[in-house]
Amino acid sequence: MKPTLKIFVAEHCSGYKAALAIVDTIKHHYPQAFTVELIHLTDAQADIPDRVFATPTYMLDNQIVSLGNPRPEDITQWVQKSTVYPSHPRRPREAK
Repeated sequence: MKPTLKIFVAEHCSGYKAALAIVDTIKHHYPQAFTVELIHLTDAQADIPDRVFATPTYMLDNQIVSLGNPRPEDITQWVQKSTVYPSHPRRPREAK
């Protein structure tokens, strides 16, 4: 199972448009690495953790990895870590 990258945004935030572009980039270049969820703080139905106090906030498997928009090299590092240390490791195959 792929790790989940949640991106919390607010339309009034100065980094909003850049966050949307980053979402598109991640979905285009790293579709195998993450399940991406874009969460608007104004959505009354959204589940927003108490520790999200600024936008954009990026959470990878419920851990804050960036307050504000990340640099491209940060995203690359997340991808590398997610492939080396998957959040839900596969069970070893049984010997036959």
